[in-house]
Amino acid sequence: MTSDPIIFAFCISDSYAQHAAVVIASALASNPDEQFCFHILSGNLSTETRTKLASMRQDGRVDIVFHDIDRRRFDAFPTPLEYISQETYYRFIIPTLIPGRVIYSDVDVVIRGPLRELWETPLTDEKPVAAVREISDTSGQEGWSNYKKAIGLAPDTPYFYAGLLVMDCDRLNKEHIPEAFFSDTEHCVKTLDMNTFSATDQVVINRVLRNRMAELSSDYCVTETHLRLRKCNTIIRHYAGYYEKPWCNIAWNWSWGPYWLALLKTPYRSRALGFLLRHLLGIVWSTHTKKGWRRSFLFGIRIRKRKS
Repeated sequence: MTSDPIIFAFCISDSYAQHAAVVIASALASNPDEQFCFHILSGNLSTETRTKLASMRQDGRVDIVFHDIDRRRFDAFPTPLEYISQETYYRFIIPTLIPGRVIYSDVDVVIRGPLRELWETPLTDEKPVAAVREISDTSGQEGWSNYKKAIGLAPDTPYFYAGLLVMDCDRLNKEHIPEAFFSDTEHCVKTLDMNTFSATDQVVINRVLRNRMAELSSDYCVTETHLRLRKCNTIIRHYAGYYEKPWCNIAWNWSWGPYWLALLKTPYRSRALGFLLRHLLGIVWSTHTKKGWRRSFLFGIRIRKRKS
C-alpha cells in the first residue's frame, strides 16, 4: 500500500448514511492498494449510524472520523430543491476542520476507478480548488450564459459542479474563504430569486472562487447526460438529480447495478435484497414521497403527483 492516504469528506444525515457507506465500499473495491481516511460531517447522526459507519474501519488501511456540526449555523440557509438538505452547506466549513488536502464528495456517487491521480491533482495558490465543469457550461446549452449572468458571473467565467472538490484547505483558510462562503450565501438569499438560486451552495462556490478553480476531467463526474453525449472513462459515476439516483424506484432507472453491488459490501447489506425486489417491482408500478409530494409511476411514466 502507498504511504500517503487519500482523504475524503462527506456531509450527511442519517438518511444518507447508507449512500456514504456505498461510496466508501466502492472506493475500497476500486482502489485495493490505497489507504483512506473518510471524514463524516453531520449535525445529528444517530448512535446506530455512527456504529455502522465506524465498522468500516480497517486497521492500517481505513479510518473513519466524525465531526459534529452545529446545525444552527445553517438554519437560515434555503434548500429549494426537494433532494437537497441543510447538509449541503456543510462543505463550506471543511477547511476549518481538516488540514491539508481533502477531496469533498457528494454521496450520490459510486467510485468505479483509481483515485490516486485525482488525489494528486496539482493545486496552486491561484487555484486552490479543482472541480469538474458543469456540462451545460461546456456544451453551449441555450440560455446558459443568461443563467450565469443572473447569478453574477461573466459569460466566459467557467462554472463547476460542487459535488466533487479537491481542496487545499490550508490555502482556503488563510484567505478566509469559509467566511466568504457564508457572507455570499446571505447576499444571494437577499438578492436572487429561489429559481435562480436553486443550486445554492454550488452557486456560492462558483461566485466566491470565480476563475480560481482548476478543471478536472469529466471522468470524475459522469452523469447520465455525459453518457448520452460522449464516450466516458467512468471513474466516478455521479447520479445527478432526483430521478437518476439509484434509490429512486423508477422503471427506466437502470443505473442502480453498480450501487447495488457496492451496497452488498457495506454494513447495510441486509437491505440489498429488498432494494433489488423494489426495483424489479418498480418496472410495473412505483410510488415516491419527497418533501411532502407523492408521485406515482406506471411503467416508469409519472401518472400522478399530489401532496401527501
